Amino acid sequence: MIVIATFESHLFVELAISALQEKEIFAVPLNRSAEPPRLLDTLHHANGFSFLDLAAILGTCLMLLGAIYGYVLAWGPIIWGIIGAVSGIGIGILLKWWVSRKSTPPSKPHRR
Repeated sequence: MIVIATFESHLFVELAISALQEKEIFAVPLNRSAEPPRLLDTLHHANGFSFLDLAAILGTCLMLLGAIYGYVLAWGPIIWGIIGAVSGIGIGILLKWWVSRKSTPPSKPHRR
């Protein structure tokens, strides 16, 4: 059975949802978080959008490519691996920052 409903956030709603989850009926929140993305997610403050996941992936890939092709390049595999890792981390952080900047709506100025 699928039940779709929206509720305002309240303590009694949370208790009802936890009682439903004990019976293996799951609830998913529909609202998006208005918090700005953080550089690091912690255990208690995770918003699901971390800047470092893409940076780690690109850093690893470019480090590997730099180490592989460094055998035929002038400075050797270690230097090219470090160059690839640093450039991949930088590209990953810049891409995540650009995407998060484009996806968040601009804030409205405060009226007095």
